[in-house]
Amino acid sequence: MDENEFERLLAICRIRLSEKEKPLIKNDIEEVLEYFNMLDSVDAKGRVAYQPVEVEGVMRDDNVEAFGNVAGMLKNAKTFRFYVVGPKI
Repeated sequence: MDENEFERLLAICRIRLSEKEKPLIKNDIEEVLEYFNMLDSVDAKGRVAYQPVEVEGVMRDDNVEAFGNVAGMLKNAKTFRFYVVGPKI
């Protein structure tokens, strides 16, 4: 991971580190990425994932429910061309 990627990651996550902490955290992140690279090299074709608890796919009825107060719900939301506008990330 180069320095620009690391700084961008810190900015996206809104994490502020001291100059003393940065090399330690960067090293930890690089170790985690190495483990993911090791997992990418494993051939998992034909293998079944193990579930410790038996999971049964239960289908539920798809019931349509009308919501009549859309205007009231959107009254306090910031919108643009009928889309709700959220904060920039």
